[in-house]
Amino acid sequence: MEIALENIFAMYAIMLAAYGVQRVAPYSVKAVNDLVFHFFLPITVFYSIVKVPSFKPAAFLQMIVCSVLVLLLTFFLAQFIAGGLKLKGGFKRTFVLGATYGNHAFLGIPVAYAFLGDSGSALSVFFLIGSYKFLYSIGYFIMTGRTTLIGFFKNPLVISMGLGLLVAFLRLKLPPILLKSLSLVNQGTFPLSMVVVGGGLSFKFFGIGKKILHTLAAGSIKLVCAPALAYLVGIALSLSGEQTAICMLQAAMATGVLVSVFSVKYEGDVVFSNALVSLTTLGSIVTVPMLLWVLDRLF
Repeated sequence: MEIALENIFAMYAIMLAAYGVQRVAPYSVKAVNDLVFHFFLPITVFYSIVKVPSFKPAAFLQMIVCSVLVLLLTFFLAQFIAGGLKLKGGFKRTFVLGATYGNHAFLGIPVAYAFLGDSGSALSVFFLIGSYKFLYSIGYFIMTGRTTLIGFFKNPLVISMGLGLLVAFLRLKLPPILLKSLSLVNQGTFPLSMVVVGGGLSFKFFGIGKKILHTLAAGSIKLVCAPALAYLVGIALSLSGEQTAICMLQAAMATGVLVSVFSVKYEGDVVFSNALVSLTTLGSIVTVPMLLWVLDRLF
């Protein structure tokens, strides 16, 4: 537990350092993001799967089902609260998606790795795949009233997961030099991911007036209610302690940057989505260590 907390705080320290560098010597967050998303993270996804000592298809399917169920339950809760707050239009759509969908890749995988090592990474990848299924179906429907899965199958992380599963199923032996190369890339993924998150942080949400209350409401659903729902889903599906813990950690991740991307593309509230991403990312510095303390006692 102590080592896990040290790893978590180290990653958040990198994130805050990146925020500071961005203020003093601005760098292209998009360029680093593209590099991580199209190269580093796909390799980490592949490496995490092929390094699992004994791959169990049942565990893979259970994590995907858990992910979809958790996001669906969170979506219904966010929809109910948005109705109670009488939110409308693009602002309501952004509120619901922002309270539901998290940063399961750039934050989720590094946090899971810090907690359980390679096995945590693999389980978090399976959760991530379920979250992408949700995003490109229900998430797309939330913002547009339509559904599509084209983006899911084009996603480089989904492609690398498919290749990793193929190697695992066939029990192929990869050359040692290739595994070493993948390992080196894997080590760079997590710090670079935090550089992306830190570089995109903004404190402008303090200046959006009464909307800060809506930001806090959506953030509370994302950081507090979602992991609680994940715990209930884990019990309902009879998941192992490790599986349930990773589901809870992934559910507790800050609002994903893709919410802002969807808000820009599908006429949501961009200012609100950026505020929610930043506030929940900063809030997770407190809530994630607290959740680790809870997990240590639960499992």
